Amino acid sequence: MDLGKLRRGELIAAAGGLLLLIALFFFDWYSAGTSVTLPLGTTVSVSGDFGAWDGEGFFGFLANLVILAAGVSAVGLAVLTATSRTIALPVAASAITAALGIAAVVMVLLRMLFQPGPNELVSLKFGILLALIATVIVAYGGWTSMREEGTTFEAARDQLQSRYAQQPVPERRPLSEPRSIPGPESAPEPEPFEEDEPPSRPPPPV
Repeated sequence: MDLGKLRRGELIAAAGGLLLLIALFFFDWYSAGTSVTLPLGTTVSVSGDFGAWDGEGFFGFLANLVILAAGVSAVGLAVLTATSRTIALPVAASAITAALGIAAVVMVLLRMLFQPGPNELVSLKFGILLALIATVIVAYGGWTSMREEGTTFEAARDQLQSRYAQQPVPERRPLSEPRSIPGPESAPEPEPFEEDEPPSRPPPPV
């Protein structure tokens, strides 16, 4: 692995990807709390913190997968560049990272708006703010890497379309003709029976 091969865009994307993975797995995103007044006038406060994977629901789980893919793609972009391993990707890795980074920004914003619980009881914590900053860094790093490569989203789209257009269509093999099933062998026709002629008698004496 040669870190000297990394350009500015890949370094920025990798840093954002690491921050995003840390925020996704090791920081709390939400804090829920409420106050309950007991009959004797005593007020009891109940609160708790939870992260991105706690009670996220189905759509929150899908959003987390997009965010996770953006972080993994950003780190993978730097690893692929540093190791100089050519992998047959349909589009440039920088375009994939930039697209996933932009999608991850939208997903984090949606998770900020649609919190897992009533908004009056749930508040945002530092973890989700760190995730939003990290997704912006990933998107910017991927876009910067695209500019350094001279790649655009339109070129990546055309590359993807041409790649699948050039794939040969497998030929359909013609159906084989059904084989005739041999039937039972026909018995040989019997030869006609010829009666033996009786031996000729000598003529009577005159």
